[in-house]
Amino acid sequence: MSRISERELVLPSLALMVGQPEGFISTTDLIAGLEEIFEPSGQDATILDGRSDTYFSQKVRNLISHRSSTSSFIYNGFAEYDEQRRGLRITDKGRTLLAQTGT
Repeated sequence: MSRISERELVLPSLALMVGQPEGFISTTDLIAGLEEIFEPSGQDATILDGRSDTYFSQKVRNLISHRSSTSSFIYNGFAEYDEQRRGLRITDKGRTLLAQTGT
């Protein structure tokens, strides 16, 4: 089975946000929701050396840590990171993207 890419996580992440009050989801809940959707296996399910999280959960965290990258869905205005609450909130632009993609 091929590994799951960060790019593949974007639309499902936005969809999970839409289903939450105020369009906000904590990082912990986002990881759990995406694990239910993708059911990571193989290397994605492997625990990282010296850590307690998997390759997959690290990819989800990377969505946030790479937020200043020009290719990031946060940088491009589809979601906002709330540092105090440690999670993501979908924006109107993110809602429009979901509607356009039928997600």
